[in-house]
Amino acid sequence: MSERHNVQQRESPAGSPLTISDAGRERQLVFFRSPEIPDYIQQLVETYIERKTSKAWDDPAVLDRMRNAILVQKSQYWKGQPVSYRKAYPVLGYLAYHAPVYLVQFEHILWQIIGQGLAKSHMRILDLGTGPGVVPLAAIDLLGRAGSGTAEIYAVERSEEHFEAYNALVPTAAAVQGDAVRVERLIREDIRALKAGALPDRIDLMVFSNVLGELRDMNIEERADLVTDLADHLAPDGTIAVVEPADLDNATTMRQTVRAIADRGFTIYSPCSFIWGTACNPERCWTFEQRGNIRPTRLMERLSEEGNGYRFINVDIKYSSALLRMDGMMQHAYRVPPGAKFARFSHLRRHRDRTINVVAALMSGNLGDGRTKVYKVCDGTPADPVYAVIPATLRGPNREIFAEVEYGGIAELRGVLVRFNRDHDAYNLVILPRTRIRPVSVV
Repeated sequence: MSERHNVQQRESPAGSPLTISDAGRERQLVFFRSPEIPDYIQQLVETYIERKTSKAWDDPAVLDRMRNAILVQKSQYWKGQPVSYRKAYPVLGYLAYHAPVYLVQFEHILWQIIGQGLAKSHMRILDLGTGPGVVPLAAIDLLGRAGSGTAEIYAVERSEEHFEAYNALVPTAAAVQGDAVRVERLIREDIRALKAGALPDRIDLMVFSNVLGELRDMNIEERADLVTDLADHLAPDGTIAVVEPADLDNATTMRQTVRAIADRGFTIYSPCSFIWGTACNPERCWTFEQRGNIRPTRLMERLSEEGNGYRFINVDIKYSSALLRMDGMMQHAYRVPPGAKFARFSHLRRHRDRTINVVAALMSGNLGDGRTKVYKVCDGTPADPVYAVIPATLRGPNREIFAEVEYGGIAELRGVLVRFNRDHDAYNLVILPRTRIRPVSVV
């Protein structure tokens, strides 16, 4: 980063929106087209493994112990058990298997925040339950690549082993990328036990990434209370990002938690759209976003060289997330016009086996296969789950009817056939040859 650029950034008003140059935008988009963990971060992780084990990062004995740690973590996760990070190898396994995907995942989320004008030229970012610092590493990497914006990174972590990994990785990564990001002293504490004065005020971006779902001794209302209490440190125009894995249990619980947070005076900025002005029912709301796969790291490739190596390759980016605000801002403020001829999803039982018009947000990628395509759609009413279905028998341009609608985008669908799916207690909106779509402009 040039000296001239640094001076420009220091002179930028702290509250001004972050803008990315065309060159910086293209660099980040190139990264997203073929995402790969940058070499400097891979080297930092490899060096840390060597420091912790006193052996080469790819020593067979080291790799074998890491494989065992990864398998234990995966077993605990799918059994709904808490994953412990009190020893070195579970953290090394996390760095090898989970961290690469989570790093690129958060770059997507931060890029969304920047693109929607929610980021500032200088940001205070607070990562609660940071682990080994994946969210800070993502912010450091993105801002360094984009060549615009500065940030102060604050983080909280209770695990001693994660604490050590964070201090080995994050400050060094920030130094490698220049002086765009200042890493503040990591706070070692449980986020449920933070003392008064422990956190800074006027936080611009508060992040709960794969954290709230791990608080298994707290129910949804208690988690929402925790977020509300911590949000006292948020700037009036700050943003809260909540991120969880895309599996059914975590994703649906996350939506319920976000709904409970909203009930405490916050606004869900995205991806939800309440186009009828009603409160939704998130109990069966399984929605997630999917991005392009990352390239396996050197460490993943070495771990996968043994039998059943696929178990140690983790490259799919699927996640459930939400952004919340205190100032009432929403990504899509669209409301269905009075008198418009659209059916609410909560009234679909009245329209079974009929062709109707609806307006809804697209809340998933294709959940079906190459023949029958299935998309989760939502209109913000307290309805049973609703899916738009493109049958395998459909031919013509309507097979790609959602090609121009982004995740969370709103569209009018005219001429869809309502079917009730008894097996899943849900409604299908069947796309027909005569179905027409119009994306709704919300600008």
